[in-house]
Amino acid sequence: MSRRTDDLLDLGVRAYNALVEWRRTTPPDGPDPDIRAIRARALVGTDISSHLEALYVAGLAAHPRLIVELGVRGGESTFVFERLARRSGADLVSVDIVDCSTVSRYERWHWQQEDDVGLGRRFRGWCEARGLEPRVDVLFVDTSHLYDHTCAEIDAWFPHLSARAVAMFHDTNARKVFRRRDGTLGLGWNNRRGVVRALERVLGIRIDERRPLTCDAAGWHVEHDPTCNGLTILRRTGDGQVP
Repeated sequence: MSRRTDDLLDLGVRAYNALVEWRRTTPPDGPDPDIRAIRARALVGTDISSHLEALYVAGLAAHPRLIVELGVRGGESTFVFERLARRSGADLVSVDIVDCSTVSRYERWHWQQEDDVGLGRRFRGWCEARGLEPRVDVLFVDTSHLYDHTCAEIDAWFPHLSARAVAMFHDTNARKVFRRRDGTLGLGWNNRRGVVRALERVLGIRIDERRPLTCDAAGWHVEHDPTCNGLTILRRTGDGQVP
């Protein structure tokens, strides 16, 4: 696609979003202050804004003691997970290859700048050096979005998941133009089904990333939301083997 075509597409998306936002009403506040803060953050449309509340709700159900976030970027998911960690009394580990050390001030936040696969392979010793139990209750994956890297992440991190773990994967419906839950559009990129193909490998199922999905597979309860670049949530069912 040419630069001129990209510019025209961007202009069209901006005009469409301006119309949607002009007609949109502010979403109702909830009674929970964390939910209110997350909903306010989600008013700024990004490739993950439609999923911020879902990250919090799914994570809260796991009653986490240890949360691991792979991929930080501007700190949108960190904003959610630090609130989840504070509510649950949990430790939060965030990993990225670039410096994101100023994203959070949560007192039990453990920042690590390195390749997340490398850390996953030595995570037990890393935790022992910091007095942490190396059992991950909430795992969030939002890194390169490429198939080989996502497969390596699953192989490195799934052995550390607890019996009640929730694993959440962003960008499971990545495409050139995506639609948020509020009706606005965003520009993304086609990762050739990298993340969702990796999940298909471990779950042994076929996922139509453009459609919502709820099913059980390979010891996991699977929920896939195609909105806003896609979010797929795995919850242990107790039927699979726990490492």
